[in-house]
Amino acid sequence: MHVLIVDDSAEVADFLVESARLFEAEQVDRASSGEEALAFATRTTYDLITLDIRMPGVTGLDILSVIRSLCPHAVIAIVSGYLADAVGSRSVESYADLLISKPISLEKFKRLMALTVQLIEVRRQIRELGEGAK
Repeated sequence: MHVLIVDDSAEVADFLVESARLFEAEQVDRASSGEEALAFATRTTYDLITLDIRMPGVTGLDILSVIRSLCPHAVIAIVSGYLADAVGSRSVESYADLLISKPISLEKFKRLMALTVQLIEVRRQIRELGEGAK
């Protein structure tokens, strides 16, 4: 599984990166700004992206639709201490899969990772089913 953690808080990003590695993610990238996240997303296809809302410069809300277009099959989780900023936002409703309030627990993040793995497997099986119809 390829994971992108986008958060300007070193403490939060460290926790999520280490948690993803504990879950044996194949690749874990970390971006501390919206611009850096876009650079990663143009080079790599991700399965899971955690995205903070409030960051200096380009915010998570600013890049959400672009991230979705670059990684259309990724699970995108808004992880923020400012969820009120996102609730009701058209871009969040259109492009994010879920909202998680900070602080996120290890248990909740592990569950998110496990569900993402299941989703990847279901998509693989659907592709195989389609290939069998040819």
